[in-house]
Amino acid sequence: MTGDLAQIEQLAGALLRRVDSGERRKILRLMARRLQRSQSARIARQQDPDGQPYAARKAQPAGRLRRQGTIKRKAMFRKLRNGSNFKAGATDTEAWVGFSGRAAQIARVHQEGLEDAPAKGRKPVRYAQRILLGDTEAERQAMLDTVFRHIDADVR
Repeated sequence: MTGDLAQIEQLAGALLRRVDSGERRKILRLMARRLQRSQSARIARQQDPDGQPYAARKAQPAGRLRRQGTIKRKAMFRKLRNGSNFKAGATDTEAWVGFSGRAAQIARVHQEGLEDAPAKGRKPVRYAQRILLGDTEAERQAMLDTVFRHIDADVR
């Protein structure tokens, strides 16, 4: 299946190169927004691109401040998914989806499983790898469908 998909992707790329730059930008922007929506939904489900659940948070010792623990019981990365942090865009040559500002730094630490201080002046902690951005077969297929649907509409 992967070989077939690679050939189809090459065909889609060739078709996109034949479209004028304004139309190509429009198609790529649509693809970026759809990818952003699907990535955001997957992050909300707390899953890696391969469908595995994210590694759970480390257990914290119960103390006066941690007794209720409502924040720790909620889903991770809730604020990373909002529009001010999670951006999508396109030019006439590329489409992109990513995080901005401080959210980008937080996302990178989790994406790569790096070490970071949880707060200023605190001891650095190694975070479990949680893949926030990554494509799935379904997303790749949806992007190809978007290209073909748009080009088919132009032909008619």
